[in-house]
Amino acid sequence: MLTPPARGAIATVAVRGPQAVASADRYFHGLGKLPLADAEVGRILVGHWRENDQQPGEELVVAKLAEELVEIHCHGGLQASRQVLNHLQSAGCELESWQQWNSATHDDAIVAEAHLALPEAATTQAALHLWDQCQGALSRELTAIIALLDEPNFEVATQRIDQLLRLAPLGQSLTRPWSIVLAGPPNVGKSSLLNKIVGYDRAIVLDMPGTTRDVLHATTALDGWPVQFSDTAGIRVSDDQLEQAGIAKAKAALISADLVIVLHDAAQLRPDELDKSLRELPSALHVVNKIDLAGDLELPQSREMLATSAVTGEGISELITAIVEHLVPEVPQPGAPLPFTTRQLDALRDAAQCIEQRHADSAKSALTQLFQATI
Repeated sequence: MLTPPARGAIATVAVRGPQAVASADRYFHGLGKLPLADAEVGRILVGHWRENDQQPGEELVVAKLAEELVEIHCHGGLQASRQVLNHLQSAGCELESWQQWNSATHDDAIVAEAHLALPEAATTQAALHLWDQCQGALSRELTAIIALLDEPNFEVATQRIDQLLRLAPLGQSLTRPWSIVLAGPPNVGKSSLLNKIVGYDRAIVLDMPGTTRDVLHATTALDGWPVQFSDTAGIRVSDDQLEQAGIAKAKAALISADLVIVLHDAAQLRPDELDKSLRELPSALHVVNKIDLAGDLELPQSREMLATSAVTGEGISELITAIVEHLVPEVPQPGAPLPFTTRQLDALRDAAQCIEQRHADSAKSALTQLFQATI
């Protein structure tokens, strides 16, 4: 099955191998009485799929793509495609997953990986960058680096590997959204801000501290990049066991996040608290929320300090821009090579270490194995 396992307008079953045409011909009866075996390669035939001439069968389309490759396009219902698969198995075909089919279709393991990753892309922009890898963008770059090692030109090879390593976090987030955690004391407006950014009431908002007891997640896209926001419990000293459990989860989420947004209450802002937060979490985005309640407010002159109102929407677009710039400081051009799996990242790091030690053959081996390794 090359189409997803769900209801749809059309389902596609592919058959390959020396007996592909014969196996399909066993059940396909063309309206023009022309069997697939006699059809030219590239011919598309309409007919019925049935076990014998006494049964009506389902009308479908069969394409003879090669002497050993046939595609069957039937009704998208689960029963129709399952019947086609069962009949082909009865004819001696072996059932494969689409992942197995994909891996066997591509000689280049990197390209095969890209095709496997493509359905996991959450946004159009992510899918387009993965499609570039399907078309060999990363493979061509690695081939060029291997050629540099043949010279050997360690300096340029290192520069190009370093560039790939810088882009690796972005590449891995094409199939896994960036993780953004909203943190701060209770009742600072984390849930309200989350709802404002994602555009719907994902988090419950009450005018009382400590409402959030668990980590709530909401996935959306910012400037075309997939992100997952996590609204955590307010961090404070508490004797409530349920709240303590929520605070523990909040602290764990902070450790694994790609970006932490620390919220401060504009109506209760203390300069010493702000300075301490900036020192303890210098890589976080610091946001003073509820500025609609603060009157005149002077913020420290910091690029990472923003002011927002979840009620009026003031500062929200600036916050979104700052988030994107933090996560994607370097936007790749169309067609740019991007490493997008842990396997690729590990090989690039190994190659970089080998180059540092001037072991060209070992570096080439680490990169070459990416084309050949079993996925």
